[in-house]
Amino acid sequence: MDNSSFVTAQRLIEEIKREEDAKKIAGLIATFEQALGAIPQDDPARIDFLLTAGEVLYEKGKYKDSSHLLESGLEQARKAQMKGKQALALGLLADLERVQGNYRNALSKLMQARKVLGENPDHDKDISARLHIISGLNNMSLGEYQNSREAFYEAYQVYSQIGDLKGKALAANRLGTIATMQSEYAEAEKYLQESLSLAKQLNDRHGMAGALLNLGEIQRHLGQFAEARACYMEASALFAELGLHRGMCIAENNLGHIAIQMQDYPASKRHYLTALECAKIANLTPDKLDTLAGLVFIFVERGQYNDAALLIQFILRHPAHLQETEEFLESAQQVIANKQTQPVTDVPSPDQLEQVIAETLDKVF
Repeated sequence: MDNSSFVTAQRLIEEIKREEDAKKIAGLIATFEQALGAIPQDDPARIDFLLTAGEVLYEKGKYKDSSHLLESGLEQARKAQMKGKQALALGLLADLERVQGNYRNALSKLMQARKVLGENPDHDKDISARLHIISGLNNMSLGEYQNSREAFYEAYQVYSQIGDLKGKALAANRLGTIATMQSEYAEAEKYLQESLSLAKQLNDRHGMAGALLNLGEIQRHLGQFAEARACYMEASALFAELGLHRGMCIAENNLGHIAIQMQDYPASKRHYLTALECAKIANLTPDKLDTLAGLVFIFVERGQYNDAALLIQFILRHPAHLQETEEFLESAQQVIANKQTQPVTDVPSPDQLEQVIAETLDKVF
């Protein structure tokens, strides 16, 4: 392969990562695809470029462009009979479905990926571990926490076996996340501190941000809001530097939740609006619903129980809501259940999400 083509493709992927303007991203994608024309279709590097660019684009919320590149990579991997790359392409397509809230579609693609690769392959162990991570995230979104934990632990073992420290840091982070969600805070902190230590050792700012985000979650659940806020603020800043809007969105939503706990509504507004802007840029429907879940608590605090009840029903009926958002709302539902409220009727349809957000912000702030 012409080395200049390799350098050009890699440079364009890095530029896509950094670029925020939608029109400029579209231009970079077109130039990237032109650059790939100089690379033979059966060259493994061409497939790697397609899959890497596809993953970068879905992290930026460019789902249509991402799907196009990932599907191209999948087709070329099939033609070249490269099972590992086929499985990875299917896994990334599954993750693309997951981030859009299409958890059942993600599960179907993960099953296809595992069928191609095998359950415990002697080859492509890094890809097998990656599939375990994606599967664990999808199970977590569905509330299947034990299956999620098992998948993350499989990934942790494989990454440890092959000496992939970056992968091990990621798996430890995910194990810490699931332990936090199951209120096993000592176990969670053990894995998250390991993840943070490995990320620092590797100078992996993305890994550091993820570990800090989840350490903040432990502190939030324990009611240690000042400590949680410090972790979330550092994580949000790191994600912002990296241009990773989803991580920033999660951090800002959690900062909003903490501000409500402290009855600091101006701060909650600032953080929630930042979260919504990130969610808009990256097209993150589940995270928009998490912002709305935080606003439910302001309604409850102000005694606007009918507004709270209607908003809860909208969130829970939306197919993209996360199990953790459902659990987050349980305390608000308990309060409302003890109040006399009007029957909930005329719940907006999921396609009215943006209207619901706008109307809720007007009522709350």
